[in-house]
Amino acid sequence: MIKNILIFIILISSPVFGEVDNNEINIFIKFMHDKHSFDQTELRNLFDNVRVEPRIKKYIKKAPERTLTWNGCALNDTKCTNYRNLFVNNKNIKNGINFWKNNLKALTKAEKEFGVPAEIIVAIVGIESKYGLRTGTFRTFDTLVSLSLGENKGRRAKFYKTELINFLLMCRENKFDPSIIKGSYAGALGKPQFISSSYRHYAIDFDKDGYIDLWESDYDVIGSVANYFKKNGWKAGQSIMTPISYSQSNMDSIEEASTKTYKPTTKYKSFKKSNIFADAYIDNDKLLSVIGRKEKNGKEYSFGHKNFYVITRYNRSRLYALAVYYLSREIKKAKSDIL
Repeated sequence: MIKNILIFIILISSPVFGEVDNNEINIFIKFMHDKHSFDQTELRNLFDNVRVEPRIKKYIKKAPERTLTWNGCALNDTKCTNYRNLFVNNKNIKNGINFWKNNLKALTKAEKEFGVPAEIIVAIVGIESKYGLRTGTFRTFDTLVSLSLGENKGRRAKFYKTELINFLLMCRENKFDPSIIKGSYAGALGKPQFISSSYRHYAIDFDKDGYIDLWESDYDVIGSVANYFKKNGWKAGQSIMTPISYSQSNMDSIEEASTKTYKPTTKYKSFKKSNIFADAYIDNDKLLSVIGRKEKNGKEYSFGHKNFYVITRYNRSRLYALAVYYLSREIKKAKSDIL
């Protein structure tokens, strides 16, 4: 009882959301009513109970200047972040094996239906939420209102307003209470950290229980991640990266190629003309990109295939895609070693 009283005091003393033009809220409510048949009174009640989340400013403000590298930080460089070590580590590998063992049936089914390897799905869930341990503590409606209409409104306000619309539609479609759903400081949801539009477009009811739950149903989580990859062009049974053989004489050309798009746009035969060769067989007409990264022993390069590019559709960072690729390999190897 005392705990409940304290929570109530904190809630009533928290600053209510007021740094927004009320007319903008009215316009939004009318839009949702006219376009999507939402009850205006219910929406007004939601907005009336929005509260400022002071932590958002901490997360969205400009981060201190740092060097972010794949695996090439000097030992004495305190301003350098080693991205590989953040995600490809023993804890994520161990927990990934456990997640795989606990969800073997769902992962096998997803791999068969969508062609996405189990280890890739497992790596995504590990990187996004540490296998469900960190799905977010921010009330999503409050977050999206703040970022689209409120005091944290910025250059991406239009994007967040679209996500706010999708969030309300998602809640209605899945019979969720929008006032209690929680996610990340940027509105990402569940174990795979889907934004609301992705939840609506890619999430699936993989366990066939009548609704989609990306928090509690690992079946739905696994099927939804696989569906996301499939719909973004994942090619079953095909490579993600292939090591490159090169000499110092063509370092300039390969480095230049690595600064271009991750989307594979250059045929392998064009690279061969520049004396840049793969360490494995690749068809001459296969479209490739070049993925460079800093390792402890210097710069390394690989050809990036369509499947590498698909990983960047989940998160547009090259480092993120590298983390998914290498974590998935380590999990698969470690699982094979103990079975």
